[in-house]
Amino acid sequence: MLEFDGKQVCETFDEVVDRAILSVIDIENSPMWSEGNDRVILDNVKTLTGVAHSIGVPVFYFYNHRGPGFRNISAAYIRVLINLGHDPEQFATKFAPDSDRMRVHPELEPGPDDIVIGKDRGNAFEGTDLELMLRTMQRETIVLVGCSTDWCVEATAWAGTNKDYYVVVVEDCVPSPRSDGHEAALRQFRALGLDVVTSDVLKNTWEGS
Repeated sequence: MLEFDGKQVCETFDEVVDRAILSVIDIENSPMWSEGNDRVILDNVKTLTGVAHSIGVPVFYFYNHRGPGFRNISAAYIRVLINLGHDPEQFATKFAPDSDRMRVHPELEPGPDDIVIGKDRGNAFEGTDLELMLRTMQRETIVLVGCSTDWCVEATAWAGTNKDYYVVVVEDCVPSPRSDGHEAALRQFRALGLDVVTSDVLKNTWEGS
């Protein structure tokens, strides 16, 4: 640890992740995770959740919460969805609160000690108890995995940084359907001083601690 103006500052990556939670963002029950690079990412995340469980790192799962009656979806957000190519006539089915899709992917199998939080916005701090739980657990670091690099992961990363938490992004555990946005977000994370690592580096660090 680095002593600076009376503050204990994490100087090594080991120190940063020794006080972490693992935040799994929006890996939901969708067919997208069944093949290709998304399948690889799901497997990487499953490995990390297993390691976290084995060493007592709290695991938080977030998923997009909808409803009841779409009251949490604003007109501005509906326009965003339309701009992204979604058909408004399909919203009722696609984003129904009781849809099987609107939950954590079943292969991740959250355990009884894991924390599952529905969120209304991209930023996992917005309108949730995440910050309260970080304080009560005395955790200072959020490790981010999940979807999407340039939307919900990015929004949560900047919120965590602005709230004075250490933020780690696991680069081979964050996908996006927008390849240019994915690469731009990772470049920005590095450029602004966040820790960006691979799942192997994090796994080896946690297992060696």
